[in-house]
Amino acid sequence: MGAFYLISGNEDYAVKERANEMMRALCGDPPDDNPSLEIIRGDSDNEKAPQVLDKLLLSLDSPAFFSNEKIVWLKHFLKFDEAFSEPSTKKKPSRLDRLAAFLQDGIPADITLVIDGPGLDRRKAFYKVASAACEASGGKLEWFEKADPKTKGFAKMLIRRIQSIVMDRGKRIEDAAASFLAETIGADEARLGTEIEKLLTYAGDKPVVTFADCREVCSRATETLAWAFSSALVERNSRKALELIPSIMEHLEQDKGASKPEIVLIYSVMGEFRNLAAVKCEGIKLGIPEGADADYFYRMNERYKQSPPSVKSALASMHPYRAYKSWENARRFTDRELVLAFRALVDANRAIVSSGGNARIALELLTIRIAEGTLA
Repeated sequence: MGAFYLISGNEDYAVKERANEMMRALCGDPPDDNPSLEIIRGDSDNEKAPQVLDKLLLSLDSPAFFSNEKIVWLKHFLKFDEAFSEPSTKKKPSRLDRLAAFLQDGIPADITLVIDGPGLDRRKAFYKVASAACEASGGKLEWFEKADPKTKGFAKMLIRRIQSIVMDRGKRIEDAAASFLAETIGADEARLGTEIEKLLTYAGDKPVVTFADCREVCSRATETLAWAFSSALVERNSRKALELIPSIMEHLEQDKGASKPEIVLIYSVMGEFRNLAAVKCEGIKLGIPEGADADYFYRMNERYKQSPPSVKSALASMHPYRAYKSWENARRFTDRELVLAFRALVDANRAIVSSGGNARIALELLTIRIAEGTLA
């Protein structure tokens, strides 16, 4: 029996990337040079779903011409909804029903079938038939779902995913760099893939991708700049924060068509200071010593995993390096300074979003009040 591979889900970019990776593994690089491969385009604007599926069914029913085996790739099929809407009867089954019947009969020994494309409905009978055919043939069904940033533990899972992608490419990425990518890019798979590729190229022969690499080559999107500005403020690094303001202003001007891009900036900073306040409270509850170093947080994380307490601790359960850096930043501010920092943020927000407010002056004043300690 041949093999059947199906790749789908609602994360379009991840589906495409995985399909391309699989075809390189099956056919070599580039796949198009393999004489055993027949590609049927599933994303053509000029053909409807029935026409595309007719080509697929004809290919599956035809013998191999140039070798003893045949690899058929329905490449990025974007028309599942249209295919499912085709009427089907016993006398005249739909194309998807005919494909399902082909799969149930068993893939011929000389055929490898690969179908990729987003939007396959898992509630439909075809999905169940396809899933069973993948397993029975020794192939595989792979499903890529968009991650929800609101899901508990999303950031931690995304950091592990970034580290895994980089490791698969033969390198390692610093914890700070992985955290940077996770926080500035979030669930945008396409942008994440692009930024990782840029970082790997920039790193060259270096075995480790660093946080400094991220700052050098990652896209200077509003979210990225907001993260960098927020980090500079909680580190009380006024020089770094002030150097970022011209780039921030440029992006705010470019994003004027968007809905209040300034809010992204202010909310990012507010989020960092809320985290500092929470970390301070957690530190008191957990009895963290004033001079705790990074090793302390790695040991604390191990103890937490081995014997989880009845009441969960966000600080103890987060990545040890991130917990240490958060604690380090929190120690830079007294309780009174944190209260005054929030007051400075409210003032800056009012100045930036109000009609006629000068954003540059507001950001410079915010930097001086927070980073240089003039919060009174």
